[in-house]
Amino acid sequence: MKYPNASKGLQTIVIAEFIALAASLISVIVSVFALPGVDASESELFTSGVVVIVTIVIYVAAYVLEIFGITAASKDEPAFKVSLFAIIAQIIFFVLSAFFYENETAYLIFSIAGDVAYFFMVHYIIHGIMHLSERLCRPDLSKNGKKIFTVIYIGIIFEVIVRIIEIIFGQKQGEEIALPFDVVANILKTIEYFMFLIYIIKGNKALKENQGDI
Repeated sequence: MKYPNASKGLQTIVIAEFIALAASLISVIVSVFALPGVDASESELFTSGVVVIVTIVIYVAAYVLEIFGITAASKDEPAFKVSLFAIIAQIIFFVLSAFFYENETAYLIFSIAGDVAYFFMVHYIIHGIMHLSERLCRPDLSKNGKKIFTVIYIGIIFEVIVRIIEIIFGQKQGEEIALPFDVVANILKTIEYFMFLIYIIKGNKALKENQGDI
């Protein structure tokens, strides 16, 4: 295989993303118990608490795998090195935003910083796959990468609008005012995520299909 480290790295990233996706689905299910008007017994609340802890552990496992995957891929393509720094920064900002949750200003600042770090992580993973696809003579993968960037940039515009509104009006009131923009941003983020996931899978497949003949 021409780029064994990149192939192994992308495969690990895919596994990490699926684990993170599973954790996200669990979070959505658990959040139902926290909805207003939804009655829950003490045992159900306890179970929800346990599930939340398990979900956090799953997220941590996903982040660790993601770091290992990006590190491996960076041995064959330098662009992944930026993604490595970005995901470490994202974790740090995530922890800080959770720590300063009750401080509205600090929480917004660290949340925005975390979003920026996530953007760079995704951006350079896609860039890394695009660079590899050019070496593999796969212009189709390069074009797909550009399509994902388009969705990402449009989503960023809506994210920025939401953040600006929250800063101007405060987090609580801002969330209500920015709700329409937030809905569109989340829809685009979901589309972007699955495009990104499929792109990593296709990139890994392309690497496996080109074994030492390029």
